Amino acid sequence: MTAKDITDLSGSSLSPRGFHRGLKDALPIIFGYFSASIAFGLLARSSSLTLWETQSFSLFTYTGAAQFMALNLINAGASGPQIVLSYGLLNLRYLLMSAAVAKKVDITRIFQRPLLAFGVTDENFAVTTGNEGQVTPAYQGAVELGPWIGWNLGTLSGWLFGSVLPASLSAAMVASLYALFMALLLPDLKKGLPWIITAASAAAANTVLELWSSLGSGWSFIIAMMAGTIVGMLIIPAAPDDRKAAA
Repeated sequence: MTAKDITDLSGSSLSPRGFHRGLKDALPIIFGYFSASIAFGLLARSSSLTLWETQSFSLFTYTGAAQFMALNLINAGASGPQIVLSYGLLNLRYLLMSAAVAKKVDITRIFQRPLLAFGVTDENFAVTTGNEGQVTPAYQGAVELGPWIGWNLGTLSGWLFGSVLPASLSAAMVASLYALFMALLLPDLKKGLPWIITAASAAAANTVLELWSSLGSGWSFIIAMMAGTIVGMLIIPAAPDDRKAAA
């Protein structure tokens, strides 16, 4: 690799949106991801996943809420196709986020596009789009790479800690799964009744299917997710920007 390639990849040290600035802006995400993924590693070990299986989740899929959801489905006995389909549905939002990030980043080389698309998460999406004007690929790479490393180190630490922690303490970490989903849900519930009805309809559909159908947890979850999405589309008002775009 030439000096010019290194400069293109890392950005100018004088650039306000170079690699080092990206790492600085990503620090809160890095620390947050590290702590959250420790819980994931512990839960994965308690679900009888091997170290390689656990680490592969974080290395190659890298999507926090979906990883916790997958553990829940694994423990419920869902099949592989059901887990994959649930994963895809839950992560559809990243199609829109990646498209927005692609417009925000001043991409100069083709290989940068798929690499940067892989690392988009809710948190670094907010950091990137919060900048005025465009950012460099080096900046976006740092904003994504730092949290990815933090998430994977936390996953590894959690799995390894599970071998020395008492079984009762490891089992108690299951509560973190429900705490995570409540933390993701509560901000939307505060927005008003339409959001509460949307969440309640998905929960009701899942409960009914779990109790009175033979579909299994995997398909019940998928159908409930789709039911909640449809209800939300019908009753949640469009944002002002969306209405302008439709007009």
